[in-house]
Amino acid sequence: MSTYRTVTGPDDLEGRWVVVDDDDEVELLEDVEWERPRRGQPALPEGQRKIVTAGTHRFTVGQTVELAEGAALETGFRDAVRSLWRSIVAPVSSPLVFAALHLVHTPWLDESVVRRTIVLVVATIPVVLGILGVLNGLTRSADGRVTRALAGPRMREAFDRQRGGGVTV
Repeated sequence: MSTYRTVTGPDDLEGRWVVVDDDDEVELLEDVEWERPRRGQPALPEGQRKIVTAGTHRFTVGQTVELAEGAALETGFRDAVRSLWRSIVAPVSSPLVFAALHLVHTPWLDESVVRRTIVLVVATIPVVLGILGVLNGLTRSADGRVTRALAGPRMREAFDRQRGGGVTV
């Protein structure tokens, strides 16, 4: 059984986990607002606006959207947490690991700066992938303490509200 919501304005979508495409991909919609008028178009009053935007997604007033439930909601929550932290962990850990490996003295790499750099870059990749693997292991369950802690209060509250039946049609 799926829950559907008819879009009447930004408040209907803000902070909701919505199935956004045919592949049953679930996404938390944040920063939902009325579409801004294009250059040269007059600004319409709220009652006459017809398009709501949420990031790259566009919804028209009167459109019915499917809200995520059950396993799809939990998977979407877990994937959103992983994506958030992956975008932070990878760029931060890569230069740190490279710098740490650079401090290791290996006489056979002292001959060429280019060779040393290539070897350090190649050695950095599996370490960073290992760190991301640990992150995936720690966030394997949507109800896990680590996953919930990494989600932050806003994402966690939106997940709990929708999962707990606080969403009405």
